[in-house]
Amino acid sequence: TAIESGDYHAASVINDMPVAIKLSGDTEWVPQNYDKNVYGPVPMVRALAQSLNLATVNLSQDVGLSKIATKFKQLGLTEQPQAVPAIALGAVTAPPLEVAQIYNSIANGGFRSPLRAVRAVMDSQGNTLKAFPIEVTQVAEPTAMYQLQRMMIEVMRHGTGASSRAQLGELVVAGKSGTSSD
Repeated sequence: TAIESGDYHAASVINDMPVAIKLSGDTEWVPQNYDKNVYGPVPMVRALAQSLNLATVNLSQDVGLSKIATKFKQLGLTEQPQAVPAIALGAVTAPPLEVAQIYNSIANGGFRSPLRAVRAVMDSQGNTLKAFPIEVTQVAEPTAMYQLQRMMIEVMRHGTGASSRAQLGELVVAGKSGTSSD
């Protein structure tokens, strides 16, 4: 969402600084980085690769929570999630198939094609009895998705996914692992 806004790109510097967000009543949400450290100004690609929660939450405050919630739905959630601050960290309840749909839309360069277990029903001679056409809908800007894919490769090369990627040999993979802040 940030990249699509045109205001950010992979090398944009964002602030990994403490943040406190007022919630309903007198409560505040005070996220932290997994290691409890603060890193100051960092490139967006580093924030993603190292799962820097503070940088991500600060970025989300600029981008807008409702835009982020809308993008989740466009990419593949059945229902739009609530635009709460933790949405920036992926704190969204979603069935595994919908999460797979989101990643599929990213992998397809911003084009959503509904995941299906059955593409066609055929008889014993190989004749198609019923086919389900492929539906493709553009849900994100391809240039933004390309940047996101490249950043997700860095997650697996040098970030929180590096130990998983090491098990795959020379294969180039993109992904997103995460950390926690309760």
